[in-house]
Amino acid sequence: MRPMQNQISDDADLRDRFVPIVDTQIEGRKIYDYALEGLRGLAALWVAYSHIFFYEFKLDPAYHPTFSFGSLFNAAHGGILIFFALSGYVIGLTNQLPFTKSNAIRYLLRRFIRLYPIYIIAIILGVLSSPTDSWKTIVGNLFFLQGGVSALLSGNGVLWTLHYEIVYYIVFLAIWYFRPQVMPLMLGSLAVAIVSPWIPWFPSIISGYAAGWLFWLFGLWLAWKKPSSGSFAKLPIVSYILLFIATDKLTIGKTLLANLGFTGIALPEISITDFVYFPLCVLLFAALTKRQIPHLRLIGAIAIALPLFQTSYLFATKQLFNAEGWVIAAVQMFLGFGLWGWKMSPDIFSKLTFFGSISYGIYVLHMPILNFMHRFPALSASPSSFIIRLLIWLALTLGIAYLLELKMQPQIKRWFQKNVLDRI
Repeated sequence: MRPMQNQISDDADLRDRFVPIVDTQIEGRKIYDYALEGLRGLAALWVAYSHIFFYEFKLDPAYHPTFSFGSLFNAAHGGILIFFALSGYVIGLTNQLPFTKSNAIRYLLRRFIRLYPIYIIAIILGVLSSPTDSWKTIVGNLFFLQGGVSALLSGNGVLWTLHYEIVYYIVFLAIWYFRPQVMPLMLGSLAVAIVSPWIPWFPSIISGYAAGWLFWLFGLWLAWKKPSSGSFAKLPIVSYILLFIATDKLTIGKTLLANLGFTGIALPEISITDFVYFPLCVLLFAALTKRQIPHLRLIGAIAIALPLFQTSYLFATKQLFNAEGWVIAAVQMFLGFGLWGWKMSPDIFSKLTFFGSISYGIYVLHMPILNFMHRFPALSASPSSFIIRLLIWLALTLGIAYLLELKMQPQIKRWFQKNVLDRI
């Protein structure tokens, strides 16, 4: 157990202002966390995997597996929340200089050049793979207005999360400039996320912004206020992942609201029901970033209690066996409990670094490529054709993502650095 003064210091971080503390572990060297990059890759694979089994455009239009293979590995929605936390963390690590006009401009330009070249290609492929959208929808998506003002692109609906990211990038400027206190900002966001869905005239997407913002702020707080310990400790990583997948399938928050009779409230894509993922996100990020977070045992207990409570409730009300996914989630949960004593270094995530390095490409390209595969008439209507299509889809998604992320994007970045950023 850590000394009391360390605990007090840890808690004090939440009462401090959002001002970066220079991390001597990363000062003076390139910021690259292989374990976190692996987690990013895993989150992207979760999302892509889920669309293979749950998307309206089936990979093989004449055949689909009857067994719910998607439930074995799917944690797509939780993966999106991991993306938000990772985004806040990376922005915190890469923006530790004081706020100035030139620093703010450089920050915005870097975000633009990181996202937009590949994003344009994802828009084009989405339109070509499902040419049913109006020009208004296409233009709205070009300006990241999907979900808020514009409809989703039918051929690449997954791009809605980029709208949230752009909002968070812009709001970060206010945090960077005004340096608000950590706890009031987080509590205020929590209050908006919880209260606004019950206000009929209040735009539901504001609640979504606030809910996702808490994950983003957590990542920023971790990068700015919690120095790295510099070494990995062995932890029950497999159990964390199994519980995360089980939590995703159990839809704990939505089921709880439904059982309490709150079925009429309008919830956006990201909502108060997603807070059930937060304890597991904290556990994963504490492990992979080598940060010491206060009350981690209590957070771990909550992470265990939530899926256990939901599974117990479903069993007691004789609903557990009504859905194949719930049964699989219960098995994964108990397996996670059983493997709690099996501890390993979080550095194991480094083995997924390749997928992390092309995760943005995987995320924005996998859906239109799936749409193209759906419209391809040959090799269809059998388990073997499904497997062949799956392998082709995987090769195309990873191959194109690799070319865009690791070949095209670095050249664009170098040109942009030389001709734009270096002149500011």
